[in-house]
Amino acid sequence: MKKTALLRSFFCTVLSIIYSLFVNLYHKSHRVNMKLFFRTIGEGTPLIILHGLWGASENWLPIAHLLEDKFQVILPDVRNHGQSPHDEAMNYEVMSNDVIELVEDLKLPVQPHIVGHSMGGKIVMALLLKRPELVNKAVVVDIAPVSYSQRDGGSHNRIIDFMANFDLSRLHSREEVKEAIQQHFRTERSQQLFLKNIKKTSSGFEWKINHRVISKYFDEISGCPSSLPNNTYDKEILFIKGEQSNLITGTGCLQKEFPAARLIELPQCGHWIHSEQPEKLAQAIRNFLLG
Repeated sequence: MKKTALLRSFFCTVLSIIYSLFVNLYHKSHRVNMKLFFRTIGEGTPLIILHGLWGASENWLPIAHLLEDKFQVILPDVRNHGQSPHDEAMNYEVMSNDVIELVEDLKLPVQPHIVGHSMGGKIVMALLLKRPELVNKAVVVDIAPVSYSQRDGGSHNRIIDFMANFDLSRLHSREEVKEAIQQHFRTERSQQLFLKNIKKTSSGFEWKINHRVISKYFDEISGCPSSLPNNTYDKEILFIKGEQSNLITGTGCLQKEFPAARLIELPQCGHWIHSEQPEKLAQAIRNFLLG
């Protein structure tokens, strides 16, 4: 009986190992290669900047121009945004993998610096916790490693609902689109968010952004990167918050995962620091990366 039990245990162990190898092989063979669209500006040390939810690489062109004298600025569009491909998955595991793939494909001569704003900042955090050796210095702009799912006040859901229910195809010019959007959203910032996310095709206007998948994964996007191999990133990392933003409440919410985190606050701006205070943001990034 004892010998039979030992044999059974041995075969169960072998079968478990074979199953694990099969699962790993399956996932590797079915991993989607996400070739992100990106822009490159300037010369010098490579610097990757990741935009936030609803954004695109073009939103960070003013910052890139302020940094191009010292850095080769690489501006990707995150999956399901801008000119990058659409895909049915959207969480921090796959989005950080996309950036890892981009870095490996670029075959850069040195480790790049990396900056991320909002959702892009969480992608940066996920990447650092998985593959810290890929990056030189890192900056996160106005976001923390916490969940915001109950703190957004419904504004993201309103955007999702509008994109899902607004029939772009019936409109024939950008002016018509703008007038229609103005009936629902009064602020210039909100209107520009939508106008920058449309494209003209042979059959009419379409959304560039994959709002359907964003809606499906919104709880994960507004949540915190989880289930990652390393619990902490021990190198120095800079967090920048806007004076009028409440998304980073202090260093206490940063130091569990990022014990060497530095936090600075830029005056007279909220969450959209790159558009409200571009010169001050670019200078803060420059000082940290070159310091």
